[in-house]
Amino acid sequence: MYSNKFDRWLTLGTNLSVLVGLILLMVEINQNNELVRVQIEQMRSDTYVSWMREVASGDNVAPLLAKIELLGGESGNFDLTQLDSTEKQRYMAIAAARFYDYENLYAQYQRGFVSEEYWTQRIVPAIRKWAPIWAILFGPDELARRRGFRDEVDRIIKEQS
Repeated sequence: MYSNKFDRWLTLGTNLSVLVGLILLMVEINQNNELVRVQIEQMRSDTYVSWMREVASGDNVAPLLAKIELLGGESGNFDLTQLDSTEKQRYMAIAAARFYDYENLYAQYQRGFVSEEYWTQRIVPAIRKWAPIWAILFGPDELARRRGFRDEVDRIIKEQS
């Protein structure tokens, strides 16, 4: 009888220990997920700061972006023939890098690795700026490669209208 009571208490203690261990594991996993989000946003910020430094100090990018801005480039309403072939290739590379960067970031956002706040406050405005340019430079075929991202771009543009 005594042994049977002892076994029950021991089993209860063991089960409670397992339960506490599982709860602690869930807390740790949530903390790790948040840490991953923070690291991704920090890397994104570092990349953006590096890009801005390159624009500020580079002899190739800043003059090109200034020329495109004068030609109405912010809205994508300029004629690419106003650029020489080197400028055109350089601008297409910048636009393509932005496209693939945001496409990748959208995949991370869908998986929960990018916060809602970062997506809506930083990335959505950038996509609004770049989407018309992507459409002019690459056309619908290139933009439709990842249908989910294309749908998100369409949603963002419709939301703006």
